[in-house]
Amino acid sequence: MKCAIIGCGRVAPSHVKAANLNNIEIVALCDIDYEKAVAFSKENKVENARIYADYKEMLQNEELDFVSIATVSGVHGEIALYCAEQGVNFLVEKPMAMSIDEADAVIAAAEKSGVIAGVCHQNRFNIAVQELRTALERDRFGKLSHGSIHIRWFRDESYYKQDDWRGKWELDGGALMNQCIHGIDLLRWMCGDSLKRVYGATRRQYHPYIEAEDVGTAVFEFENGVIATVEGTVNVAG
Repeated sequence: MKCAIIGCGRVAPSHVKAANLNNIEIVALCDIDYEKAVAFSKENKVENARIYADYKEMLQNEELDFVSIATVSGVHGEIALYCAEQGVNFLVEKPMAMSIDEADAVIAAAEKSGVIAGVCHQNRFNIAVQELRTALERDRFGKLSHGSIHIRWFRDESYYKQDDWRGKWELDGGALMNQCIHGIDLLRWMCGDSLKRVYGATRRQYHPYIEAEDVGTAVFEFENGVIATVEGTVNVAG
């Protein structure tokens, strides 16, 4: 199989590692910073990959089985939608998109083109999570009443200054969308994917230099009758 990676930032080396473990050939790399992509190819021993600064140009010129989308969050939906429209299978880092409407558009385009669309929620494959899911499927817990997830992390100003997209609504989405999304995904996977109602509150309490929230709480009401709570924050210092 031949693949390309769009976005050569912090998470991209994990995609290279996964490709190597599965005998997938990385034939192209793309980043809006061309020199960054060149340096990435050398650092990660994929020097034979062709380098692009424009993902649309890359998709027009390469014969690919799929692409990995590892850019900043705010452009995931845009790139995923273009891949789907071009008939290219893709795996996109979380979040798939920055809004429900954008996510729905990506899903619709993927279904129309018949492409395989995937989102990175790698924590589902953790051993403890797999064991919990297996126990749930075997009805070891009986009828599920309710659930909860608590994501209590800490991010200081230096973290947000690492990249200018961090903490911005358009490109990051806030603590719940960025740091807490894996926990929320697992909660939904365990309790039931079909939601009837969601309500909650978010605040920016201790990070005045960002746009988005640094804490949020929510209640999920599932179609199957289960209720669940979410607490997510980047305000808890260890």
